[in-house]
Amino acid sequence: MTLINSFDLNFLADQIEHYGTQELTDRELLFCVCCSAFSKRDATTITGKFFSQYEDLEQMQYLTDQEIRDLLPENQKNWFFEVLSEFAQRFEKRPSLALGTVYSSKKIGEYMSQMYGCAKQEHLVGIYLDTKNQVILQKSIFKGTLNSATVHPREIFKEAVKCSAARFMVVHNHPSGNVTPSKNDLALTDRLLECGEMLGITLLDHIIVGDNSYLSMREEELIA
Repeated sequence: MTLINSFDLNFLADQIEHYGTQELTDRELLFCVCCSAFSKRDATTITGKFFSQYEDLEQMQYLTDQEIRDLLPENQKNWFFEVLSEFAQRFEKRPSLALGTVYSSKKIGEYMSQMYGCAKQEHLVGIYLDTKNQVILQKSIFKGTLNSATVHPREIFKEAVKCSAARFMVVHNHPSGNVTPSKNDLALTDRLLECGEMLGITLLDHIIVGDNSYLSMREEELIA
């Protein structure tokens, strides 16, 4: 559902409860956020102003201070989007897996299924471990269509070298929900195993996640 001129916050709250925030349009999402600091009337005005000039929320990161002030009611909470931007940046940096903890493939598969199982785009995440298999870094590496043209081992191993990892896992999602490895998935795994052997940084597992499911190539003995 796309609301152009008016919004019903109670309806949106009901939609979120039943279907999750991922089902909200960019307009609805911005309106909900603005309601935390402004009246519903002002939140509707801000949302309308923004989408009369811009296509999606990604463009907000390029707005100047003056363009942001122009969106807001006169002399009201000019700090709002600055605070929102700072919050988003800090939230993005949060460690999703507790650093210094040893996780099994099962625990990581279940956790990542909750994180990315419903995502509409493919994500590839690197999980980097020390010599005791303790997590020292979780890093989002790629977002989009994952194939041999977009995923290159150097980007994965660059992070491993930077954090002095001894071992690593990679996790990616299948938006279809089917966690069966594709030919590209198996080919990428083989490349990572070969590169890891040369660099002395071992690939422990390649995990594919879907909605409420996962497949561990280590558990399936696709990785020896």
